Amino acid sequence: MCPALPLLRHSLLVAALLSLGVSGCGHPATEADCDEIVERIARLELEREYPNDPKLVAEEISRAKESLKQTTMKDCVGKRITDKALECVRTAKTSKDIVERCFD
Repeated sequence: MCPALPLLRHSLLVAALLSLGVSGCGHPATEADCDEIVERIARLELEREYPNDPKLVAEEISRAKESLKQTTMKDCVGKRITDKALECVRTAKTSKDIVERCFD
């Protein structure tokens, strides 16, 4: 089994979480919002890396969410997020798009 979060993936997730709150608009991010962001970034990365192994992808997403629980609570929950940013996360084609476009 591969590690839950290789350094690159972990860095992308943390960058996205830290990007929240840049704007004064929106609403405070809930734990569910933050979990959705973490899951989407992890899913995009893992499906690209392991396109034929949905079981591994699901397991690794679960591990990613667990390993980032403290970071998510500290750096994401309560920070300002817009509905537009969440929609961008949901429709992004790559994790890099999320970090670079959704939270600018």
